[in-house]
Amino acid sequence: MKIRYAAASDVGQVRKNNEDAFIADPALGIFAVADGMGGHASGEVASRMAIDSLRESIARASQEKKSPLAEDHTAILSSPANVLINGFRLANHRIYKSSQEKKEYKGMGTTLVAIYLANSSSTVAHVGDSRLYRIRGQFIEQVTEDHSLVWEEYKQGLIAKEALSSSPHKNIVTRALGLQPTVDIEIKEIDTQPGDCLILCSDGLSDMVKDEEMLGAVNRESGNLNRACDDLIHLANIRGGKDNITLLLIQIDQV
Repeated sequence: MKIRYAAASDVGQVRKNNEDAFIADPALGIFAVADGMGGHASGEVASRMAIDSLRESIARASQEKKSPLAEDHTAILSSPANVLINGFRLANHRIYKSSQEKKEYKGMGTTLVAIYLANSSSTVAHVGDSRLYRIRGQFIEQVTEDHSLVWEEYKQGLIAKEALSSSPHKNIVTRALGLQPTVDIEIKEIDTQPGDCLILCSDGLSDMVKDEEMLGAVNRESGNLNRACDDLIHLANIRGGKDNITLLLIQIDQV
């Protein structure tokens, strides 16, 4: 694929530390955002460990002629999906092990959303409530579904989508990397076309900025991805910047 991208991360207006981390590596085809959780800055450790583990797994697979199967040797969607699954599992193992071995890391974890662009395929994997959106023309679609208590309430019709960010249950995720020895990873392949723009973001953006406002910022800047990132970070901050804010914008120019 021929792509352009931009990335931005900001501590926000409330937090002292930035516990988000991201990777944007077009050479490897991997883009991801992680949002860490845990006391004593261990959230920063967990999110960075997730990103580094994912990068390592992708890089190792790119050097091999045939990507290995996932650890349980079950058939996954595709070779790129196998690579992503292995990367997520490696991250989960390392974070969980560290949380068990070091007292200051106890209970740490992280969300992780990633897209792997390889061999003209686009494979998305995620755990937690960091999101991936796809913009196509004048439409924006949330590709991932949050692994959170409020999202389950939304799916059951108990709460409107507009009320998700203000719910008292907002910060309760139902899945995260590092909390258990194993983790259920949601993965799928998505369609990408020339002209599409993909947004990966932590909930510091999606809680503060509406989907339609993301669409407007990207389309308004007419392909200037860095300026669109700046606009969205600024908008999240003037709304209160209640959390760290991280986003990646990926423009698909050619498939």
